[in-house]
Amino acid sequence: MRRIWVYVELDENGVTDLSMQCLAKARELASQMDSSVTAVIPGHGSSSFKGEAIRRGADRELIVDSPALRPYTTIPYKMLLEDMMRREGCPDILIFPSSTTGNDLAPFLSASLGTGCVCECDTISFEDGNLSVGRMEFDGKVLTRYKVVGDERPIVVTLKDGIAEPYEDPSRSGSSVFLDPEIPEEAMIVKVLRRDVARRSVDLRSARIIVAGGAGVGSKENFGLIEELARVLGGEVGASRPAVDAGWASADRQIGQTGVVVRPELYIACGISGAVQHRVGMMNSKKIIAINTDPSAPIFRFAHYRIVGDLTKVIPKLIKLLGERGERFGEA
Repeated sequence: MRRIWVYVELDENGVTDLSMQCLAKARELASQMDSSVTAVIPGHGSSSFKGEAIRRGADRELIVDSPALRPYTTIPYKMLLEDMMRREGCPDILIFPSSTTGNDLAPFLSASLGTGCVCECDTISFEDGNLSVGRMEFDGKVLTRYKVVGDERPIVVTLKDGIAEPYEDPSRSGSSVFLDPEIPEEAMIVKVLRRDVARRSVDLRSARIIVAGGAGVGSKENFGLIEELARVLGGEVGASRPAVDAGWASADRQIGQTGVVVRPELYIACGISGAVQHRVGMMNSKKIIAINTDPSAPIFRFAHYRIVGDLTKVIPKLIKLLGERGERFGEA
């Protein structure tokens, strides 16, 4: 039986969304190949989240609750994971969320262990008994696949946002093991003197309706039409990177490879060409409506409904047509 470990990050709300996705993907991998899923949950206060990873797909939890683990610094966490592997045995696959912490810790740990590491993976699966991962490279234009062969363990990967839908089954059962490893004083050579966290004011991941604008919107004034249509529909405003770079929308509204990954019920793309960098962030939307003056725009290849026209003329007509009906639709 193969052993899959998932590093679980916590925030003030519990298990992070990306960690939930990693647990769901690990559960999927375990169903493909006879495997067990163990959640590794380090951090100060982690014991209060006992059972959460079990509900999210793990068979077993390894919980380490220590004041020395707050705030996060690389060396203590690296040494902690090495100690856990000595105690529990080395896993075959070690999955980290592709977060700031995950992308910092995963390569540092793999270098210490002398094993391979692939960061920011978009796909992961078993093929012919071997682990295969894929990641977008060359500015998102190429999906490169890596197949792991040989007996080198653990295979270390970080998985990007959008890798899987979070999974939850309150009826699942599993074991929770509390560990109390020693963290040597020499590990605490880095001290965090101050930590400022910029809170997100927008939660696009949970939005049912998103109206997004791109470079084709043309101006900040025209972007107001995007905002008005979103308001009428009861949805959120999104943007492509060019629109954010132009200052028409804030960075927390950016959707795509360097933004957030969304899966709304309805996604309206206005003046967005459909480049792969944006597509990876919204292609799993249930319904996609695209408005563009270019009939050969790439976004029309995968949009469910296509409107070829000037958005400054199309959107006001949509707003007028929807009116109060649009507001009720957004609340339904």
